[in-house]
Amino acid sequence: MAHLALYRTYRPQDFTEVVGQKHIVQTIKNQILNDLLAHAYVLTGPRGTGKTSIARIVAKAINCTDLQAGNPCSACESCLAVANGNHPDVFELDGASNNGVDEIRDIRERVKYSASLSAYKVYIIDEVHMLSTGAFNALLKTLEEPPAHVIFLLATTEIHKVPETILSRVQRFDLQQIPTGDMAQLITRILGELGVNYEDGAPDLIASLAAGGLRDALSMLDQAIAYSTDGLRLADIHELNGSVSAAALVQILEGVVVGDFAGVAESARALLASGKLPARLIDGLLSLLRDVLKVQKIGGEDVTGLAGKMRATQVLAYIRKLNALAHDLKIATDAALILEIGLIELGLDEDAPAQVTTENTPAKAQPLPDYSAQFERLTKQINTLQNEITRLKAQQKEAMTAPPAPTPIALENEVPIYVQGELMQEELMPEIPEKPTEPNTPPTDEPLLIETVLASATKQDKEALQNKVAAANPFADLAIKEFVMYLKDAEIAAASPTGCILVYDYETTVQKLLTDQARAKVHQLLSDMLEKPYEFLAMPKDFWQAQRGKFVTASKQGEKPVLEQYPQRTEAKLTSTMVTETAEEPFYQEVVDLFGDLVEVHE
Repeated sequence: MAHLALYRTYRPQDFTEVVGQKHIVQTIKNQILNDLLAHAYVLTGPRGTGKTSIARIVAKAINCTDLQAGNPCSACESCLAVANGNHPDVFELDGASNNGVDEIRDIRERVKYSASLSAYKVYIIDEVHMLSTGAFNALLKTLEEPPAHVIFLLATTEIHKVPETILSRVQRFDLQQIPTGDMAQLITRILGELGVNYEDGAPDLIASLAAGGLRDALSMLDQAIAYSTDGLRLADIHELNGSVSAAALVQILEGVVVGDFAGVAESARALLASGKLPARLIDGLLSLLRDVLKVQKIGGEDVTGLAGKMRATQVLAYIRKLNALAHDLKIATDAALILEIGLIELGLDEDAPAQVTTENTPAKAQPLPDYSAQFERLTKQINTLQNEITRLKAQQKEAMTAPPAPTPIALENEVPIYVQGELMQEELMPEIPEKPTEPNTPPTDEPLLIETVLASATKQDKEALQNKVAAANPFADLAIKEFVMYLKDAEIAAASPTGCILVYDYETTVQKLLTDQARAKVHQLLSDMLEKPYEFLAMPKDFWQAQRGKFVTASKQGEKPVLEQYPQRTEAKLTSTMVTETAEEPFYQEVVDLFGDLVEVHE
């Protein structure tokens, strides 16, 4: 005898065997018991959730001669005929292959005649959304006013393709995806009945891979049983379905967390070489991160150990990036390359390696800075400004009431000047000598090192500096345009409260920046932007990547990193920097200090 597929062998024969659709089963049973049957129903939902099975059970129940509390007996002549597919009053049509006007007209002619064996004629139309427009129009009148002995049961996976005129004439039931736990319970029962040994977690794995479709789950189980020779194993299920084991997923995420990007890339390449699909890998990582987030926010056993090594915000950031990566993979010409880059990119937003905590102890929160001193200083400056504005308004009022001053007449080679309100002619006034520029040497403390910047780097400092650089206008002062562009062209790889690391694609750019003049002016620009002395290190991208890798490795091993430093001078030692001369009165200088670029002084 030929093997019968499991999804056919275990197709539900009555309402009690339907899995995961209690709201529909209970409603229809009550309608049958209370003689409240509608003349037409539409069952919609994902594939493999029981639409056709429920339609057949309804056909059995309404014609059963020995109804059991709303359930068909599955033993009378009518029930057996429906189960065998040869009931003369139960008609099943496939909407995909019988979608023309002629087939529906034939139904309209036959519904006039009474049932031959049972009380009702039942028409089950599967994939009803495939009917043509003409067929829907032909069905419309029959659905609206069918004979009392006729019941229509329509099934579809794409309810949006069914015309509203049809939907308004039927009772609609929406089937849900079947819960993973319910499917796993059924699979466990089937394995027991078949006498098949299985590893712990195998039923749950099959149920989760089926994504809510019981037919898919049973087909997968059928295939896995045939593949395995010594029982159902997790490795066999992963191999058959192209899914990735939990151990491999945990290894990738741990590599991302600690910054072992070489290991992450190697793991991804190995999985793809073994035949795993990139989309399956992304799905597995998303499911794993969801479980980690549940443990962190709801509680439960941390089976993977990741919940204690990651922050909740970090988990959410990874989930968002993986969702974007899943979209990119759909349109990528080289999915393997995009996957590898995307996995490495997961952890690149961290300025320093993530803090790994033990057990379930969350990472220690950084204390918030104290801004009380700055607030007090700004309050005093605002008060001073308000007093000065009051004084200036009073002076302006006095000036408006004073008599007009005489119009000055400029004589040849002379400059008009006012002394105590009277016009006097004097010789051409001598030029006022410019104030000499004072050298402004950067702090001579210990030199800035790559490891010191990384050890104290924060995301807030990096974002603050990026925002300042992005807002800088290189054309506001053409004398420093070149040096502003040095900052805009740089990748700000890391930033701490005292200094940052600027990375460039080409070493020639770095060499130009590290000349005495350029380095001094860029240092001054950074200090002005952040309103404090601020240092920087510049280096080529390949040099930076090598040193960052050494830093990550040393930190992971619990050692103090000692890195190679890129030379920060290409000429003689820096002796002077850019100095901005201010000639305003003390009050105007206070206003500029308080409001920055918003202040304009008109002579």
